Amino acid sequence: MQHRGPDDEGFLTWEKDQASHFSGPDSSVQSTPLNQNAPIKNALIHRRLSIQDLSQKGHQPMSLKERNLHIVFNGEIYNFNELAKDYGLNLTSGTDTEVVLQMYEKKGLDCFKLFRGMWAIAILDLKKKELVLSRDRFGIKPLYYNSDQNSLSFSSEIKPLLHLQRDKSPEISSTSLVEYVVFGASNNPNETFFDGINSIKPGFNLIMNLDNYQTKEVQYYDLEKSIKSDRDYHSYSFDELFSESVREHLIADVEVGSCLSGGLDSSLIVSQSAHMYRGTFRTYTCSFPGSDIDESRFARILGEKYSRVHQHFTNPRASDFLKSIEHLVEIHERPIGSASIFAQYAVMNLASDNGAKVLLDGQGADEVFGGYYPFAGAYLLGLLKRGNMPGFLSAYRNLKNNFNPQMQKAMMRAGYYDLPAQAQLKARQKTRLGFDLLKPEFQEAALDLKPTQRGDSNFKKLALKSIHYGLYELLQYEDRNAMAFGIETRVPFLDHRLVEWALKQKPSKLIVKGWTKYPLRQVLDKESLHKLAWRKDKLGFVAPQEKWMNESSKKLKDMISSKQIPEIFDEQKVSQLINKPLKQNEHLSEFWRLFSLIIWKDKFKVSVK
Repeated sequence: MQHRGPDDEGFLTWEKDQASHFSGPDSSVQSTPLNQNAPIKNALIHRRLSIQDLSQKGHQPMSLKERNLHIVFNGEIYNFNELAKDYGLNLTSGTDTEVVLQMYEKKGLDCFKLFRGMWAIAILDLKKKELVLSRDRFGIKPLYYNSDQNSLSFSSEIKPLLHLQRDKSPEISSTSLVEYVVFGASNNPNETFFDGINSIKPGFNLIMNLDNYQTKEVQYYDLEKSIKSDRDYHSYSFDELFSESVREHLIADVEVGSCLSGGLDSSLIVSQSAHMYRGTFRTYTCSFPGSDIDESRFARILGEKYSRVHQHFTNPRASDFLKSIEHLVEIHERPIGSASIFAQYAVMNLASDNGAKVLLDGQGADEVFGGYYPFAGAYLLGLLKRGNMPGFLSAYRNLKNNFNPQMQKAMMRAGYYDLPAQAQLKARQKTRLGFDLLKPEFQEAALDLKPTQRGDSNFKKLALKSIHYGLYELLQYEDRNAMAFGIETRVPFLDHRLVEWALKQKPSKLIVKGWTKYPLRQVLDKESLHKLAWRKDKLGFVAPQEKWMNESSKKLKDMISSKQIPEIFDEQKVSQLINKPLKQNEHLSEFWRLFSLIIWKDKFKVSVK
């Protein structure tokens, strides 16, 4: 776990109600050295990435000794200073960790509703005989666990949990494996690719009774209920909420910078930060010179406009991608969805080389403000369903001109979710990649699978599902890519007040005259960043996947051929796939999914049960 917390380490063990602190080789606070050979029944272990109060006062595990309360915490509570003032907290450090601990002492489980930020928290309450695990509202920070009748283990990554099961090899069920091959995703986003290891759900606490090891889940946040509440958002504007979110996300005792793709979302973050941040604001961009997906020309606009913005660029090649594949699979602990994940990985590598510890990022804007292609289809269908034919015709024409010419296809994709369940199933099974690679008996099993309803024909429901599924996965990728290099990424678009505000808006406020994410464009336009505000193409952190795959095809195919093929596959069909030229998009995706899965299975020595 050292890569996640290179600055400090700490250990706390306990028996009944007696807790003891120990230090290790990397500890900033020296106490009794940990005896690694001693039998230890219960422990909290922490690696620190120092962001707030870099002194020894921020050392974890942190304790309130008089209350027998102890904490390990990963993340940021952005309103910690505000909470300290409002609740009259008597602090000995400048850390949000101490605020969390004292707020829990004052408010119990209700404290999590008051936090603005991202977190994976474990609070050991020896007075109440409870261990409380908490995860932030949207799952920005990971928190995995494994439990049985007499134990519970938890971690920010899966590898430590696998290490605790040294007498048992990792397993995946054939059902989960077939589900991934056919649909590319799991029905349950909180499941992992390892049997018995799950995630704490976003917006939930998991509470364990220390006497009998019984656990219970308690939900403290429900986005759908929150947007149906009576809270009045009419007095707020996007500008105010977003500016406040960026301001809070810039709070740190180390330098803060930003990822910058050149797209709408990261450009807006950088433009706002350029006004608020004191000192040089560094940005990090992935560039592919000569490629039609290269956005560096847009990123450079911000460097030219704002004198305090200092830019860094990286130009990864196919050879870099090839060298990093196994490390990517190792850090993500799952088959990875596409080569575009490597573009983000390359940006984090660049930032690390330049000493970055905190970066802002634009994740969440598309899901929350309807920026993806299916949202346009859902918006148009909504107008039709309400019988607003003039509005539909106008919106259809404007979206074709200002967003994407394929609006008919977008409507068909949205309309798919209005089909009867059986018709949906048949349509998806015929188009799903990987189905033909399976052995006949596993094809039969695949026919019984029900694909998750990850989309919707209703604009607001589509946003909720996009946050629950697609965004959740992207946040996992981001955390792993960043923390592999000891970098904390922050996502201002996922301030829960901003998310609730956006989902309270009518779709016609978010898509205006064919321009998606209209509130964001307006702010950029006010900044006189017209070329960025009114961009019609949308890319994000993407990579020239087809070019790279073709350049590396022989080595990639050799890598597959040297590994053991999972038993669910028909080896003859896999061989045919491997020997095909990598040209068509569908074939490319099929090959990538197979390749990534085989590398993952081999890397973690996973058996299929």
